[in-house]
Parts: sequence; structure tokens; C-alpha cells
Amino acid sequence: MADKLAKLRKKSVEITIEDDTYFLRYDLNALVMLEDAYDNIEEALNFEENPKGAIGKLRKVLYVGLMANHPDISEDDVGGLFTVENLSDFQDAIAKAMDAAMPEGADDGKNSKTPKDHQRPKTKK
Repeated sequence: MADKLAKLRKKSVEITIEDDTYFLRYDLNALVMLEDAYDNIEEALNFEENPKGAIGKLRKVLYVGLMANHPDISEDDVGGLFTVENLSDFQDAIAKAMDAAMPEGADDGKNSKTPKDHQRPKTKK
């Protein structure tokens, strides 16, 4: 797991609201904040299956993602940025930024191979 964490990419996703440009990034600090607020990241991103509190979750997810590049932004500022009209743009940006935060080659464990330095040595019979 340490290898995967070491490979977290620091890529930001650009999102423009009116004439202002913002950069969304989910570094380890952002992911920890989401875990602290919602017990796990999956619950924080669960906007559709559990609509109760979905707008508050969305605001929090956006806020922690913007903090790395916009340290002076407040959660209330973030709430004023999105409207019903641009909500889907933010959800798309969140998905892209979360994807960018994952280590290269991460595929949810499907078709993954154990790195050679973590494989058990083969025994001769």
C-alpha cells in the first residue's frame, strides 16, 4: 500500500465558473478530511444512492478538493460557486480529479499483478 500512496499523482483538474478558474485536487490531506467527515471516501462520494445530505456532501467534497490550490477559500465560498445549472460540471470535475489522484495503472484491483519485490519466491519441487 505504501507503494501506491507514494505514487499518488499531484494533478489538478481545472474548472471555470463564470470568468474564474479553479483547480481541484485530491491529495492525501483532502482524502483524510473526507474520511474524517464521512467514515470513508465512498460514502463521501455517494451522491445518487443516498440523496440525504447530497448537496452538503458535494460542497464538502468540492471544498477539500479546492483547498490544496486555493488555501483561502471557505466552505461557504464553495457553496456560492455552484448552482443547479453547473452542478453536473462539478460532479464531472470531481470524478476527473479523483481519477487523477489515483496511482497510475490503478484499476480497482482488477487484473492487478503483485510487484516483483512483493512476490513470494518460487520453490523448486
